[in-house]
Amino acid sequence: MRWWRLTLWIAAWFMTTAQTTYTDEDIKAMKARYERPPRPVLSADLPRKLLERKYEAPRLVEWMLPYQDWEEEYHQYFQRHYRDPRLTFKPSAIVMHYTVTPDAFSVRNMFLRGCKMSAGDKGTVFGHVSVQLMIGPSGNVYQLLPLDRRCTGAYGVNHVALSIEMVARNEAELLSRPDQVFSSFCLVRSLMRQFDIPANKVYAHYEVSAGRSVVSEYTDYADDTYPDRYPPASARTDPGKTYMRWLRQYLARVGPAPQE
Repeated sequence: MRWWRLTLWIAAWFMTTAQTTYTDEDIKAMKARYERPPRPVLSADLPRKLLERKYEAPRLVEWMLPYQDWEEEYHQYFQRHYRDPRLTFKPSAIVMHYTVTPDAFSVRNMFLRGCKMSAGDKGTVFGHVSVQLMIGPSGNVYQLLPLDRRCTGAYGVNHVALSIEMVARNEAELLSRPDQVFSSFCLVRSLMRQFDIPANKVYAHYEVSAGRSVVSEYTDYADDTYPDRYPPASARTDPGKTYMRWLRQYLARVGPAPQE
């Protein structure tokens, strides 16, 4: 690596690590920066090449977050929002996301820094967002938490759901990467088999944000104003309707993974 590239990389790293919190305004700013107007995709329906690819059992690369350091914070979070302070669970749903940010390191650093999180009627509290799994642009699967450990990545269903982040700035970028998309399909199939999760319990983050009218498990005891859905200003669009159509068409054809 030439010295000037290294200098730019170090400068960018300091800029990303200097900020200590993320707010909804920060998220909106990132969306404005990275979420470009949707571009036409190859097809609204699942491309045949993805359907015909042979299933590949996911290989999880451990890249664990320091979840042991966040135990008291998470006890309070799960008690506040779900009236159940337990940190471990057997997942019964899966939620799909994309990151909005362009690389896995930025996402993980954001998790490590922490942010201001909704505390319902109490406003916001400082906390650490997390997910169990993240898929990089080339299809690598990173494990950030144990699969029996609750995360905070999908407000409203974190008491029951695994969260999978796909590193992409928007849906168009995600759909342009067949290896990443297919890796997500294989991962979902594997998790469905491992935890006996039916296809109708694989949700998009935008469906979770719509609340209980779409996702029956949605729960939030902390917010009397919006107890059954996200506030309008916090509505989500990830991972996109075309991606979810592809995923559901794929799962309808092939079902859970074979026994591994």
